[in-house]
Amino acid sequence: MKTIRLSIIISLWLLAGQIAAAPALLVFGASLHGSCNPQRYQCDLNGFNPGLGLEWNFEPTWAGGRLLARTGAYRDSYAETAVFAAGGWRRVWPIASDWEAGVVLLAGYLKGSDINGLIAIPLLTVGTPKLALEVGYIPKIKAGNYRGNVPVTTFNLRYAF
Repeated sequence: MKTIRLSIIISLWLLAGQIAAAPALLVFGASLHGSCNPQRYQCDLNGFNPGLGLEWNFEPTWAGGRLLARTGAYRDSYAETAVFAAGGWRRVWPIASDWEAGVVLLAGYLKGSDINGLIAIPLLTVGTPKLALEVGYIPKIKAGNYRGNVPVTTFNLRYAF
């Protein structure tokens, strides 16, 4: 219940001053996990990770891209609910007709997915200005309280209103 309240408070805070910002819906769905040593770690990881989130893009542009804020919740690889709030930067380049490719850099707070603290993640994006596939990568790391035992590749869709 505390996690849900935290997610609602963060969502309202992000929305409060950003009604005029360009919103987008995030649809989370899948992750691929690298090799895991079952003698040392829990390796029964779930690759189906449904969830929803919201993103707000801010004007004006900065360093050729746009600043953004995100919040959301999803079912993590341990089949538990994870919530996050993050800020970041997106830059896209046209590749053909209405298609574009780009990069998103995010940093924020995550509660879930074996993390309860700060996280940073890069995403590659490809699609149209309205609908894009985003692919993120978290390497096998040991930092702070996080002991990521496998690298994880994430997949989500972003629909801009």
